[in-house]
Formats: sequence, C-alpha cells, structure tokens
Amino acid sequence: MKSLHSAQFIVSQSIDSDAIFTLLQHEFSLHETDHTRLKCHYLDTFDWRMYQKNYVCSWYQTANKRAKNREGIFFIHEKETGNSICELPLSRVPKFSKDINHQAYRSMLDNILGIRALMTVAVLTVKRRQLIILDEEHKTLALLQLEQYTIDESADDDQPAGRLIVCPVRGYPKVFKRVVQLVTEQLKLPHSREALLDEVLTVTGKRPDTCKLTGFQELESSFSTWEAVRILLQHLFSVMQANEYGLREAIDTEFLHDYRVAVRRIRSILGQIKHVFPDKLLAYFKREFSWLGTVTTPTRDLDMYLLKFDGYIQALPDDLQQHLEMFRLFLQRHWKIEHARLCRALDSKRYQKLTSEWQKILANADMPLQREMSTGSQAQETCNAAEPARIVARQRIWKLYKRILKEGGSITPQSHDEDLHELRKSCKKFRYLIEFFQDYYVGKSMKQLLKTLKQLQDNLGDFQDLCVQIEQLNGFAEQMQQEGLADTKTIMAMGVLVERLNERKTALRAEFRRQFESFIQPEKKAVFVEALRVQQHEGVTE
Repeated sequence: MKSLHSAQFIVSQSIDSDAIFTLLQHEFSLHETDHTRLKCHYLDTFDWRMYQKNYVCSWYQTANKRAKNREGIFFIHEKETGNSICELPLSRVPKFSKDINHQAYRSMLDNILGIRALMTVAVLTVKRRQLIILDEEHKTLALLQLEQYTIDESADDDQPAGRLIVCPVRGYPKVFKRVVQLVTEQLKLPHSREALLDEVLTVTGKRPDTCKLTGFQELESSFSTWEAVRILLQHLFSVMQANEYGLREAIDTEFLHDYRVAVRRIRSILGQIKHVFPDKLLAYFKREFSWLGTVTTPTRDLDMYLLKFDGYIQALPDDLQQHLEMFRLFLQRHWKIEHARLCRALDSKRYQKLTSEWQKILANADMPLQREMSTGSQAQETCNAAEPARIVARQRIWKLYKRILKEGGSITPQSHDEDLHELRKSCKKFRYLIEFFQDYYVGKSMKQLLKTLKQLQDNLGDFQDLCVQIEQLNGFAEQMQQEGLADTKTIMAMGVLVERLNERKTALRAEFRRQFESFIQPEKKAVFVEALRVQQHEGVTE
C-alpha cells in the first residue's frame, strides 16, 4: 500500500483556531498533547547545497528558557513532500557533517556538504498546538499540529501564514483522508502550495540563487572587449564581496578558496586581455591584486594542510600516527596567527583604496568612447577596448594554446619541476579564458576537450602541491624544533610523511606524459584548431 504524506493547510490570522478543533471534535476524539513555543533555525550552506538537493535542514529547540530539557532536535525533510528523513537530538546547531553522530545521516550529509559548513539562513519562532485523534482503545489514529510563525527581525505585518498539519498514522489511512476531507470541504482551508522554507525566504527577501556566484552573464557576439571584460570583472568582484564575510569569520575554508579564485581570475583577465586598460592604471591594479593574492596565501596553505591532515595520518605506519598530532596543533596555532594578519590586511587603507578604485573603474561603461577621444600613446594603450570581444579573446586563447603545446612538448624526464609549474600556470590561464568566453565556443567537442584539459591540470596541480608541501614540511619541522613543539618521534613521523609524498610526486611525474599526450591527440587538436584559428582579417593588437 502506498504511504501517505502529511497534508498542510494555510491558516490565516482571521481564522479561529478553536473553531477548527471544534469541528473535528464532532466526529473524533481529540486530545491536546502539547502547547509549546519553539525556535527554529533553518540551515544550509552558503551555496545552498541542501536546497539544491530538495532537502530542508533545520534545528529546533524549545524557546522556554526555564524548560528542564532544552536539547534541540536536528531535522532533515524532503522539501516537496515534507517527509522526515532524519530526526536526531543535538545539543547545539551542527556546523559540519562530522557533528552528526549517526553514521548513515553523517554519510548522507558528507556527500552533500563536502567541506562546506551549515549556516543559519533564517530563524523562526513557532507557536505549536499538537493534538492527537484517539479511538475507544486510546490508539492514536492521526496527529494534528496547528502552527503560527514569527520570523525574527521581520515586521509584524510581514509574516508567513500559519499552518494546520495533518499527519497520518500507519494503518489508519481512512481517518487521515476523512480529516483532510473535513478541513478541505467544511473549513475550506487551502492546501499549502509551497514549502514553509520557501515562504520564509520570500518574506525575508533571500533567494537560493547560486547562479550569481557560479555563472557569468551571457556574452553577446556584438560586445566590445571592454563590454565583455567589464561584465566578467563585475561578476568576479561580486564573488569576492560575497565571500569576504565568510572568510573573515572563518565559517568554512571554501570562502577563502572562492575569494582567491575570483582574485586569480581577475588577475588572469588583467594579464591576458591586452590593451584595454591604460598602462598606468593596469600596472596599479595588477600590483594590488597580486598583493591580495600574496596576503591570502599563508592562510589558504594552512587550510589545505589541515584539510589533508587525516590523509597524512593514514599515510604513516600505525606506530607513528599518534606522533603527528603535535604537528596538527602547530598548524592550528599558526593558522590563527595568519588569519588574524589576513583580516588586518582586509581592514587596511590599502585594501579599502583598491576596492574603491576598482568599483569606480567597473562603473565606467564608456571606456571605448573615451579611448576614441584620446590621442597618441594613450589611445594605443587601450586600442583593443572597442574591438570585438570574440576576436580579441580568440586571438589570445589561440596564442596560449600554442604556448601550452610548446611548453608541454619540451618537457622531458630530466626537466626541472619548475617547468611543469610554468605549464600548469599556462593551462590555468588558458582554461580561464575559455570559461570566460565560452559563449563564443560551443559544442560537445569543446566540452570534451576541456574535460581532457582538466585531467591534465589535475595532474599538474597535484604535482605542484606536492612540491610545495615537501618543501614546506621540511621547513615546518625546523620551525617546530625552534619553538620547542616537536620531539624526536614527531620529527621522525614528519620525515616518513615527506618520503610518502615524494613517492606520490614521482608517480605523478611519470603520469604527466600520458596526460599531455592525451590532451594533444590529433583529433582533439583538430577541434581546438578549428574553434580557435584566427583569420588573417581578424588581426588585433597583441
């Protein structure tokens, strides 16, 4: 038999709640079991991962501070049906999947959240009356909940409507259907057409729109280079701004990561799309965004060590694993120091000047017109600003592609590690530009080609990460000894860890050639050549 979902009805403020129960008492035996006031925290990640998977995540706690038991309950519901997936007692609002002590639910959350933290997206006060329908033998036939809601920090006249929730009990479907019939036909209460969370988000003006953080505005073929670049830079700056609060508060490591990626992409545009900004202005912004990349690096590096730490432990023999814990404490201590330095940098006059000047530039929609009124060297400095973006971008992407072929083709087993690092940087710039201007390069072949490029980048990225880790781990060991934080066993454990990382580095170096050859296969190369070839009549200034 198909299971029944709970039914939810809208109850406006003008409806007398007692009248609802009076009607039902004519036909059923009703008993009130609870009359309470609750505080509900709706939870999701910054990028709304639970919502995107059609789940509603919440944590309820009684709002009565005098209550003896104030332990909260953590819920996961299906957004569309309201069906409960998870109900667990938790003393506090969970932040990460690791805070859930139930293995199956923790695994479920881990698959959805990854390393992202749950954040409170709305706080709701719930006044709830709960009644049960009993038969003559005092068996529960159905459950009724009448709820009224108040959104914290929202005007009294701008609140969600109340709800009557009718919950079925297994084995008594006829009672459930009869209650729903009475509520629908006699009380004429309308069914709720949307999840309560959606109504709360509407009232608060919040929308789970992740596109504004992940996708670029479509670039039209008629756009000038400045028009296209301005749109891209505005988007990337908005990503920086959206992530700044989270990185300051250290909510999770992805805020700093996404902030740094936005900075890196801005730097890529400034460096790769030539002759759009006046030289003096370009030099200033390239220098300042480079500084921003530098001041965020130490905290990000320490984030990565802490994220990888469990893997480091597993790489060691059992008898050495416990001796690595002093290294974890060292990393945590220095992370606090570096994060404080980062926050001071973001509070500095230098940063405020950078963001202020950047906003002024992005607000200027008339740079091509200003260039046309310029003369001499200044006009030459911005000569590509008014050129078609699709042509300027294609020329630059084509040039980067040829650089990748040259750099990758010259790498041999005897090449220095730095040569692979330079190729990695070229690949990253190349991929960024294709992603920026992807509207000009469509088709499944190009997408498949980018997948191959991603695999090559992963190989080069992992290799470079290991190069850095091996060098820094040796430095950390010396620093820990100087600070009196490492005994002989800890240094030995770190030495073994470096050996394991070196083994992995050697394997990745051997894998590089296969990945590169896959990337430059003739049929894949032909797709790039066809898509990116620059015609003679499309010449622009490099």
